[in-house]
Amino acid sequence: MLLLQGAFLALLILHAFAAYSFCHLVYLQFRQYRLGKPVWGGWTWRALTFVFAVNYLYFLSGYLSYIFSDGKTEDVPFAGQLAHVVTRTLIVPLAMQLFYVTERQRLPAHWIWQAAIRTAWGVALPVALLRGLLMFGVKEPWANLDGHLRAASDIVAAVAGMVSAIIIVMARRADDSPFRRRRLRWYVILVGLGLAQALIRESPWVEPIGELLVMAFVVVTVYYGERLTFFDVFAKRGLLFLLAVGLLTCHFAVVSRYLVFQNLRFVASSVTALTLVPLVLAMPWLYAQVSEWVDRAWLGRTFSVVGAATHFAESLQAATSEQDLLERAESSLSSIFRSKACIDTGNPAAEEAGELRIAVRIDGAAWGVARIMARPDDVPFLSEDTALLGVLAHSFASSLESQRLRDRGLALQQRQQELMLTAAQSELKALRAQINPHFLFNALNTIAALITQKPDRAEQTVEQLAEVFRYAVRRSDREWVRLAEEIDFVRAYLDIERARFGERLRVRIDVDTAAESFRIPAMIIQTLTENAIKHGIATVRGPGIITVSARSNGGCVLVSVEDNGPGFETAPEFDTLPASSSAGYGLRNVQERLRTYFGPEAELHFDRNAGTETTVVSFTIPMIAASAGKGTGA
Repeated sequence: MLLLQGAFLALLILHAFAAYSFCHLVYLQFRQYRLGKPVWGGWTWRALTFVFAVNYLYFLSGYLSYIFSDGKTEDVPFAGQLAHVVTRTLIVPLAMQLFYVTERQRLPAHWIWQAAIRTAWGVALPVALLRGLLMFGVKEPWANLDGHLRAASDIVAAVAGMVSAIIIVMARRADDSPFRRRRLRWYVILVGLGLAQALIRESPWVEPIGELLVMAFVVVTVYYGERLTFFDVFAKRGLLFLLAVGLLTCHFAVVSRYLVFQNLRFVASSVTALTLVPLVLAMPWLYAQVSEWVDRAWLGRTFSVVGAATHFAESLQAATSEQDLLERAESSLSSIFRSKACIDTGNPAAEEAGELRIAVRIDGAAWGVARIMARPDDVPFLSEDTALLGVLAHSFASSLESQRLRDRGLALQQRQQELMLTAAQSELKALRAQINPHFLFNALNTIAALITQKPDRAEQTVEQLAEVFRYAVRRSDREWVRLAEEIDFVRAYLDIERARFGERLRVRIDVDTAAESFRIPAMIIQTLTENAIKHGIATVRGPGIITVSARSNGGCVLVSVEDNGPGFETAPEFDTLPASSSAGYGLRNVQERLRTYFGPEAELHFDRNAGTETTVVSFTIPMIAASAGKGTGA
């Protein structure tokens, strides 16, 4: 008696689990179809899943009817019986056609495959129709046909099983991946057990073994063949449901034995309900344990969701730059998903078969794509892999934003330190260069020579010399000046040099009116002009021509100093210029100031005009309005 009760409970649990699993599988397949995912196996696999669901619901309803009627009847509603009789007959041709559809590309072209499938359908459809008519009470002339119809179904099932086994064997290839070989191996085992079960019909264990074979066939197909995106959810929920039904069945079997109160049924039911509270509270913990076991033992996942997020965050913490962060993220993703990972910026590569990808967004805008290449062993990526990659991609985007903020902060701090250092050095250099002895001696000698010959010119030169020194003194307190002020200073400086060189020096100053109000570093044009005089004009025996120009170009100011001196054979390298030479000191000072204020984009450019045989030294800087320079020492 106890053995029969145990067998009954085992079959009840099995059919409840199977009915839930197939109904849930039909729902997940429909959900995947709504998401636009590819449909594996076409309509054949969807129809076969639906047929399995109908049959297991029929079996479950029979067990429940038996329980609620206290063992008096196993009646199932007529609609359920009809659906079971019709659909059960169609399982065989559907299964055989599924094997053919999925392996058709690997089979040799032959008419026998289509002939076998059509024969199976040709037998199954009339059998299903006749058995359905018998259920409606049609007796004549087929009153004794039911047994023959069952025998015909068994013969078709056996032949279809053998044909399916042949298809599986012939579809194998020497270069098949381990993943595919495992799937075909499972199919061969299941088909062989199915044929053995069809030959042994007298044993009481035939039916439960057959139900287990069907469940195993579906699990193998969903994981290895269909690669249902939600297979991990299906497996975990199905296993939890099986455990929950088993625990509840055992619970009621034990509790009902000790809590039978003939006159206190309400109290007994209340106590029974209270005893379920620990089981209900333990369900989240039980699901977590089931989920972890399925991930590690079955799906081959080495990290849980929390573990993967922790490992990923720890890998990114030590990043020192954006490129280092990118490399660490790819390495960590590779170890988590057990496959090569790439994070593409800009236009990502075309999606490959079997790969997993998700967009990386920063501030709501698309920044790139995180891609996990298809695994070498062909193990598919499932729904929880997609969800995990989404979490990690969001974490990477946050880390990238933080890294960029750190880089900007470090750059700003470094720039400020450079500015402070350069400002201190510039003050010392300015104080040291405010009165250039050579320039002063040359200017005084020129004035002394002009006093007797051209007193008016001598007086004008003295005033210009005073203006030059006045500007130099003011410059020690001002790092930035208006372009017009710098040009006036350069003009005064060149007038003194013209008094020195006489008719040998010709000067042309061309300044765009729109650029005069914008700010530039003080004495930067004068330094280039002085360098052109000393190392260009002074070495020319004939007339020396120097041109200073400043023009606005969009949002920038282009400044150039041109002279007809010998110039440079090649553009000078500032790092190799001798610091002791005045040319090296002046050019290096200008270059350092440009880089400090404007970064590497603002640099000196050296050109040699072969047609006019002139040397042009120029630079371009962003326009800075005069009203915006209050913090620059104006």
